[in-house]
Amino acid sequence: MTTIDRSTVTALFDSYAQALSVIDLDALADCYSYPALALTRQGRQAVTSADQTRAFFAANGPAYHARGILAVRITNLRPAYDSDGLWVGLADLENLDAAGAVVDIETNAYQLVGDDQGWTIAVTTPLEPH
Repeated sequence: MTTIDRSTVTALFDSYAQALSVIDLDALADCYSYPALALTRQGRQAVTSADQTRAFFAANGPAYHARGILAVRITNLRPAYDSDGLWVGLADLENLDAAGAVVDIETNAYQLVGDDQGWTIAVTTPLEPH
């Protein structure tokens, strides 16, 4: 690939949102490339395997459901760079309640890598409010 097909980037985020909504551990693991990196102000975590991704979401996903967040919609993709198998940008994760109303919005920065197999997440950075 020499340029990003925006529809396939959108498709990756749609699949990721669906997997987050139902806490589909295998589908979530498939959204990432390995090794990947999770980066926050609190630190960095190398993600070296799909099992590590599954364990993270198995431990953290139910907390969203406990808060009444039963679905996620990823919107407002804002690429800063989108060429030659690399997509770098921001996306909003709208957390939705059972009625589909927005509970809150999280903004994440992502770096995606693409090849003939499709797009995967290489780096994710939740951007917590200051």
